[in-house]
Amino acid sequence: MEERGARAGRNRSYLAAWLACALLIAYSSTVVGPTGLHFVPLDPAEAWRAFTQRAFTWVPLGSDQRADWMGNLILYLPFGFLLAGALGPGRGAGGPRLAAAGVAWALALAFVLVLKYAQLYFPPRTVMLNYVVAQGAGAALGIAAFGVWRRVMEAGPGGGGRRPPQAPEQRLRLILQGYAAALALFILMPLDFALSPHDLWAQIGRLPELATQVPGAGRPAIVRAALMAASGLAAAPFGMLLALGPHGRRRSLAEVGLRGAAWMTALWALSTLVLSASPSLPTLLLRMAGTALGAWALRWVQRQDAHRLLHRLRAQSVAAALPYLLLLGAVNGLVSRHWLTPAEAWHAAYPLGWLPLFDYYIVSKGTAARNIVAHALMYAPVGVFAWLNGGRPAVALRVAALLALAVESARYFRPGLEGDVNAVVVAGLSAYLAARAMPALWQAVSGAALGPAPAARAGPRTGHRADHGAAARVDDRVDDRVEGGPAPWP
Repeated sequence: MEERGARAGRNRSYLAAWLACALLIAYSSTVVGPTGLHFVPLDPAEAWRAFTQRAFTWVPLGSDQRADWMGNLILYLPFGFLLAGALGPGRGAGGPRLAAAGVAWALALAFVLVLKYAQLYFPPRTVMLNYVVAQGAGAALGIAAFGVWRRVMEAGPGGGGRRPPQAPEQRLRLILQGYAAALALFILMPLDFALSPHDLWAQIGRLPELATQVPGAGRPAIVRAALMAASGLAAAPFGMLLALGPHGRRRSLAEVGLRGAAWMTALWALSTLVLSASPSLPTLLLRMAGTALGAWALRWVQRQDAHRLLHRLRAQSVAAALPYLLLLGAVNGLVSRHWLTPAEAWHAAYPLGWLPLFDYYIVSKGTAARNIVAHALMYAPVGVFAWLNGGRPAVALRVAALLALAVESARYFRPGLEGDVNAVVVAGLSAYLAARAMPALWQAVSGAALGPAPAARAGPRTGHRADHGAAARVDDRVDDRVEGGPAPWP
């Protein structure tokens, strides 16, 4: 009964998140347009005829539309994932789960078709079979991803019982593997690969120019430095994953460096086939350095006392707050003596930019993704600071959202700059998720640093080892240090 209640609670959480996702997609697919809200009344019968003609007609698209097609597919990945979570049954045979997946995909496809019909009332929205297929495929992949996630996180041996507690190193490896997959997806966004000989030759012709570009070329020096640092640091968790090695085998730093260079080179080579990507050799070198730095950082943490290290980080977080705020202002162009008056700022403002998601609509899918990730990285430290100092995730959300509101409002008073209202929401969510994730992440890192608990001696009568709870004992050594945040000062 208790397990059933917990499962119902999880399903309700997925349902709430799915409803928010569905409303967001509906809003971005209708209200947001090149001129803002543009509703045109139509006769329902006429709209239905137009819908049946367009929604079931495949239109040949050029390679310049491939990024938009892939963007539509990716948009529905979280939609399908959350819908499957809201409808997902409990543990048991595969039949009910397969049926729930089928129902989830049928509902997702119905949502896609209803939204496509609604788009006819909001020209110049495009309604065609190409995008129905993209969005339906995205929802199907999201549903499949939820099935994999549930199997990994919840299923026990043989598909039935509860999975035994994982050792901290196993949890850390799982977290880093998920990050590595997300990093690869981000680098290859928007997945619009060159598929024709013409596109391939065009990409080859662009390579000499792209390969020498420095991240943030043409932007202020502080922004270029921040982008270069972010390019390298983004690869650090992947270096940690390589350093862990398979089955507990520790790799040397030299081996990690070689493997990291090989993986990053392969990923860079693959990104040269992405039409909207800008693969540069300096970025490749920075990522190679980042993998080596990540491996070294993991080795360094493993030599520390986790409890003392946590308190040092807590003390340093207070000192790091001011430099963080100064850096945040600098990368947003706010360190300057040139400012507009309120009247000048009001006259220069672009009203459509105040419409949520408009700034993401008028740029390419890859640019929108990079913008979201950049703002998330800017404000994730607020969640880390909050956790280190015992603050709740809700506090981190409010602080980050208010900080982003202040930064984006100030940008309107700088000549040539404009605020982004979407950054306020991204900042709050990023800080909230960071604060929520830090206890589990620190438990995994510090538990791996502590190493396995010593094996118990053999029992006097059975001769069997009595160390089946080794992983649990390691967790016990860490839990009191990470639950809800750092322990009080001694």
